[in-house]
Amino acid sequence: MEESKTGWLTLIVVTLSMFIIVIDKTFLNVAISTLITDLHTDIVTIQSIIAIYSLIMASLMIPGGKLQDVLGRRKTFLLGAFIYGMGAVIASLSINSSMLLLGWSVLEGMGAAFMMPATTSIISGTYSGERRAFALGIISSMASGAGTIGPIIGGFLTTYYSWRYAFALELVVILAIFLLSREISSFPATIKWSDFDVAGALYSASGIFLLVEGILLLNDPQTWNISLPMIIAGLILLSFFYFHQKRKISKGESALLDIALFNNRAFSFGNIARLIMNFVIGGVLFVIPVFIQLILGIDPLTTGLTLIPMSLGIFALSFTAGKVSSRFQARYILSVGFLVAMAGSIYLSLTFSPHTTILDMMPGILLLGVGMGIVFPHSTNVIFAMARQDQQPDASGIMNTGINLGSAMGTAVLGVILILGGFGSLEMGNTGHTTDYQVQLKDIPGKLGIGSGSAEVNSAVTTVDSGKMNTMKYAFDVISLVLLLGMVFSLLIPLRKRTPHARYPWNQ
Repeated sequence: MEESKTGWLTLIVVTLSMFIIVIDKTFLNVAISTLITDLHTDIVTIQSIIAIYSLIMASLMIPGGKLQDVLGRRKTFLLGAFIYGMGAVIASLSINSSMLLLGWSVLEGMGAAFMMPATTSIISGTYSGERRAFALGIISSMASGAGTIGPIIGGFLTTYYSWRYAFALELVVILAIFLLSREISSFPATIKWSDFDVAGALYSASGIFLLVEGILLLNDPQTWNISLPMIIAGLILLSFFYFHQKRKISKGESALLDIALFNNRAFSFGNIARLIMNFVIGGVLFVIPVFIQLILGIDPLTTGLTLIPMSLGIFALSFTAGKVSSRFQARYILSVGFLVAMAGSIYLSLTFSPHTTILDMMPGILLLGVGMGIVFPHSTNVIFAMARQDQQPDASGIMNTGINLGSAMGTAVLGVILILGGFGSLEMGNTGHTTDYQVQLKDIPGKLGIGSGSAEVNSAVTTVDSGKMNTMKYAFDVISLVLLLGMVFSLLIPLRKRTPHARYPWNQ
């Protein structure tokens, strides 16, 4: 292990990358109505662009992690940063949805898939002992903090300047990363290109892509005839990937992923719990902004502020993980987290009506955040406790794939529900005038439901038809059922052994 010779500069570089990747997953969700107007597109297209960003990351996360063994950690990280920077340039200059798809969803998604696995590997190889624990804690805290301020930054820039400035800000960070890149230690390659499992990479990437893209195509009845075959093909390819990896391991060949990790029940169910909760957050971060902007007609900044309770819940509860995990069984902690989040989802389902305000939604949004804040760190603890030191990169790749796959599927599935429920017809025209369900709210008290607001607000809320409200209720009913499923899976995690000196504390 190569101990850092440059203090904490390596940590600063890696932390900067984590900051922009996490912000990138949240700031555009609060600019949906503005994107529809600026790019002359519709909600279906924006939904696809948001989902495909997480989908590209999920598809390439495992191959991106393995690429470190071929190119080395530093080179893989910088390659990802370069691709990410090119994507940021294209996204900031986008004149239509196709440019945004290429720049943000494809190139930035690809760059993030190369950078994210390398961040943990670089930290693990650069620092040791307490320094390593401190560095990993800083990265985790930065990720939580970025998730908290991401919607605010995106909302502020979109409301007062342009959403394009957010991508320009990312480009500045990428330039800073390259300026400081000499501080990153060089890690040599451990395998040759000939040892890279190309077939496995193709199976995993194409399988995940077809699965989620098939779900996205469900939002248009005219594409239903090809969506189901794509979903089936995706599942078949993922099965091929599993058995292909199993065969290579049995022959002693270099595999893309150590699938033996899935033999551990705690590891498998911990990853399922994490995927399910990321399904929820991906769906919620699409559904709530759509309602706030396209139904209530509220600006992106206020939309970002509305999501603060959820982000704060995640951020605050993440600091309790250490003390709580040592006192209670993981299965009970995770089940409580799912139960709290489910309470928030049920509350929101019962809240939606033609007179719903942002203030009415706050308690449910907070409960969702608290539940997520419980599940995220504890599911991560379960996952990494099950992996040996040499399996840590594979465990990280599997977890990050599940995180991004869950986010992509959440956006896809919940987006399909909204679009089939009539939200697809709510488009901002080229003139920027409002539709029948949109109104530019005139005052902050009216936006927050504190006082009566303007006469225009009071008139607008009475025109929102019950069909849209029923669609919102149904969306959160689905979220509640998914959270219930997550609670069931969390209760299947084996109980921790009581022997204090056991290296791996869960039963197999």
